[in-house]
Amino acid sequence: MQNNHQQQFGLGQILKNAFNYWNKTLFYQLVFSVLYFSLFFLGYFYMFQYFGLWDEFIKYQDLVRTDLPAFNKKMEEIARLPQMRNFALAFFVLLALINPLNVGLYKIYRKTDLKEPVSLNDLFAGYIGFNFFKFFGFYLFWIIIFTYANALLFLGIFWIFITLFCVPLMFFMDVKTFEGISLTFKVLRNNFSTVVPAMMVAFLFSLSGVLICGVGFLLTFPFLNAMIYTLYQHYYKEVV
Repeated sequence: MQNNHQQQFGLGQILKNAFNYWNKTLFYQLVFSVLYFSLFFLGYFYMFQYFGLWDEFIKYQDLVRTDLPAFNKKMEEIARLPQMRNFALAFFVLLALINPLNVGLYKIYRKTDLKEPVSLNDLFAGYIGFNFFKFFGFYLFWIIIFTYANALLFLGIFWIFITLFCVPLMFFMDVKTFEGISLTFKVLRNNFSTVVPAMMVAFLFSLSGVLICGVGFLLTFPFLNAMIYTLYQHYYKEVV
């Protein structure tokens, strides 16, 4: 395994390569987004009802139109209910269950590189065998740390960046979580001026789909994965 294996091209080429990955796999990325948000909203509203929070919300929904400050106060009271803690824990688990879908996109990008046929089954690579436990555990750990770190804005952003390549490193090189963080930090430290602008562009482009009647977000949302994979390919070399 080698890190900091850089090809001779800069930010412009990195952006071009990321767009190529995204453009070549649009169908699978659309399926990814539909699955991701369908599971998210179905799970969220199910849990909202299961923990009795929906009934509490319904009691005060008319206040949205008549007295918004009073509505906000009631929402604060609901947030302090005992069942809200259980809801928050269940929400963490929901996110950890959904996010292994990201692994499937990385597998699809790799198969595109190798010019191998891609299928919808590839989207579920993160759920096959031990991969499920590995990535479910990683995402649960990631979400819990991010939630606490995000209390201070810059700590949350720092956590995002030092774990940026953990999933592809864990998937392609079979490294452990903390080794992945270490390898990510080394690349980030030496290539900050490239990685951060690239991810900022990816983030803005991912959000840009909202401007296309909102539905466009389903297509642009996975571009973040395409950028992460492109940067991973740029800075790491896998040695078998």
